[in-house]
Amino acid sequence: MRRIALIAVLGPLVFGCGMSSSKYALAGSAPMMSPAPVATSTGGAPAAMAGGGGSTMQIPEAMVIEGSIALEVGEINDIVPALRAQVEAIGGRVINESISGGERSWSAHLKLRLPPAKVEEVVAFLAKRGDILSKNVSATDVSKQMFDQELAIKNLRTTLDRLTQLMATGGLQVPQILQIEQEMTRIRGQIDALEGEHRFLKDRVALATLDVSIARRDGAVIEVTVAKAKAYPGARAVMLTLFDPGNRKRTRYGGGFVLHTVLRTVSLEVDLFQKEQNAAGDSSSNAVIATLGGATYSDFLGGGKRQFVNPYLGFRLGYAYLDSSRFVLQGEAGVELFKAKYMVIDANVRATGLLGGTSDLGLVAGAGATVAF
Repeated sequence: MRRIALIAVLGPLVFGCGMSSSKYALAGSAPMMSPAPVATSTGGAPAAMAGGGGSTMQIPEAMVIEGSIALEVGEINDIVPALRAQVEAIGGRVINESISGGERSWSAHLKLRLPPAKVEEVVAFLAKRGDILSKNVSATDVSKQMFDQELAIKNLRTTLDRLTQLMATGGLQVPQILQIEQEMTRIRGQIDALEGEHRFLKDRVALATLDVSIARRDGAVIEVTVAKAKAYPGARAVMLTLFDPGNRKRTRYGGGFVLHTVLRTVSLEVDLFQKEQNAAGDSSSNAVIATLGGATYSDFLGGGKRQFVNPYLGFRLGYAYLDSSRFVLQGEAGVELFKAKYMVIDANVRATGLLGGTSDLGLVAGAGATVAF
């Protein structure tokens, strides 16, 4: 009953304010003005009138794109940073990220906001990094909902402006002023609520939402992230065996220093062997082997990124002193037994040729450890 009385009072006041600033019809029988009809397209979506010829203009299409994707990967260490970098590069953002489990039960969940046109690009990026177990992307047309919100906000603002003009004219009684203020408060609340809903809907249209779940593939090789250091120094124990020692000692033991890059592409090693008396017992000699070379991992067997058992092959050349100065050629086969972020333990065998005035063939076997520096 109170709302009916308020309409009876405010109807003529709001819509009759342009007739006279000193006289207001307060009769409840004064008719209310009806809003003009809104043109609609043949598909039922609202359209704005264009010109007086009765033609209509289709309102812009507004689509809310949402989806989810489940991915299974073998390499778990860099997938999340790589995905985050990809999302940021295309103008999106990660709004939620959670990682749980250890190496064998690892999983990650990310909520992404992406430009709608870039959703398939991100899906393709993920498909290259692992196996897609499920994918669900949907598009919802919210054009009519956004149009209705904009129209409602516009009409409410028009009514609020008329009430504001009415309050400014004066000549109203206190009960009428109180009723108008109450109605203005109600309209402002409706405008605020509608504008909040409209902003939220516009944000959903502007950026698609994609939920990404990533899990480690059962049986996949556990890989390790190596520290990004410039050098990896270490120490090794070595054994030199000559195939034809003559009157010399066949086997010598020693130790060495090694310095290599993160993936062994370049390495420097110096091995020092103990003094050994010759067969006659009248002299002794040192043995030194210093080499520069490199090695490559097997892509088929993990590419050097596994935590255990990373085989590699290499070639080395350098200088040696064994009774006399020699030129050294070595072919290397080795395996990293254990690889953590800051330490590597490995063993290798090198077929060695010592070339000079007197040539020797031998085998150098070694085991050592390096640390990130």
